Amino acid sequence: MSRIRPPENIEIASLKRKQATLFEPMRPGVGTPWEDRGTHGTVGAFFKTCFASMFSPGKLTTSIRRPETTSDARGFLFGVCGLWAISGLMHYVYFVWRETKDPLFNEINSPQVYVLGLITAGLCGGGTFLLFRLYTAIYGKLASQEKGSTALPDVLIYNVSAYALGPSLLALIPLAGPFLALVWIFASMVGIGSSRLQLKLPAAIIDSLISLAAVVAIVVAVYFGVERGLNDHVVGYSAVDMRDPKAPVSASGLPGK
Repeated sequence: MSRIRPPENIEIASLKRKQATLFEPMRPGVGTPWEDRGTHGTVGAFFKTCFASMFSPGKLTTSIRRPETTSDARGFLFGVCGLWAISGLMHYVYFVWRETKDPLFNEINSPQVYVLGLITAGLCGGGTFLLFRLYTAIYGKLASQEKGSTALPDVLIYNVSAYALGPSLLALIPLAGPFLALVWIFASMVGIGSSRLQLKLPAAIIDSLISLAAVVAIVVAVYFGVERGLNDHVVGYSAVDMRDPKAPVSASGLPGK
């Protein structure tokens, strides 16, 4: 009885040798919109990169053409810092408007308010840059300690983390915007950690959460400290000083007739 041989063009899965996919963290991609800003225009490239960061962060960070340098990512980071500076100024203006509506408000020191408004914007923009560096330092250390993970260069952590800040566009939404931006940045970084950095999903979530929690703790502490200082020194409002000590005080704490 003759042996039947299968045709050569048929592949048998059980006999096919498994090939392991080699992960090369520094492999260059086709280029992000921000890297191609000469084609898209600086403003257009910035917004396209932000939207890509929000809706396809893994694909965006895989497209980085020059992962060995931080120059392009740093430029995008400066744009993001500008968004947070504008957000800080917007919320500062809202704070002044809210405080001047208070029944105990007396008068506003306009020159001081203008100066402190600019300082607030500068602190928000500069603070974003410093907090980003803190985030990448913590995240890089955590990612490097994950069991079985490939060694990830610091420059790569810097690049992917910078491009994860695209959801900062949401910070321009009054009041709820900064919170929504932080939540979306966290989600983007989880996606990047899982897809681009090849971390296990639990590790990508935990590393991003711990790093972001450290940053948020600093932001909250600074926010409450600054807000108290603004209450006392910016708009001339004080629950004690603005009352007439000779006027009777009602049960609600407001000066009576």
